[in-house]
Order: sequence, then structure tokens, then C-alpha cells
Amino acid sequence: MEIQYHFTNLESSEALKEYTKKIIDKISNYFSRIISVTIRFKKERSDHIVEVTIHGDGGVFVAEGKSTDMYASIDLVEKKIEKQVKKHREKFIKH
Repeated sequence: MEIQYHFTNLESSEALKEYTKKIIDKISNYFSRIISVTIRFKKERSDHIVEVTIHGDGGVFVAEGKSTDMYASIDLVEKKIEKQVKKHREKFIKH
């Protein structure tokens, strides 16, 4: 699994990379195969935005979280991606 990190208007941070890596490892339990993951960190005015794109299991899953704290944005993205993956798996199982 390949993970790419992009930082816009923000310094690259190992702490953010490690935190998102733990989140991706947790989410990867829902996948049988992940091809690549792209994580974008942006800072616009007082908003901290995190966008995660996961290519895997025959689909592309994209989620964005926005809050005043970067770690809170990452947690929002985690919940959104989990919801998408669970919905995708339910559809797949029904067919």
C-alpha cells in the first residue's frame, strides 16, 4: 500500500503523518486490498482541511473533513470513510 502526503499552506509534520497512518491501518481492516492512499492537509484561514482518497476493492473512496483543529478534521474523515466502505461492502454482499 502506497501512502502519499500533500501539505498546502502548512509545514510537513511527522506527528500528522503518524496519526493518519494509524487511522489508515484501522480502516484497512475493512478492505481486502488497498492500492493507494492520498492524504491532503490544507490550511485556509482558521480552517484545517483533510482530504483522504483511497483506491481499493474496485472503488475510489473520498472524504473531506474541515474543522479548526487538524486532528479533529482527521477524525471526521475517518468516520466518513468508514461509513462509505461499510455501505460499499453491504452492496457488494447483497449482489
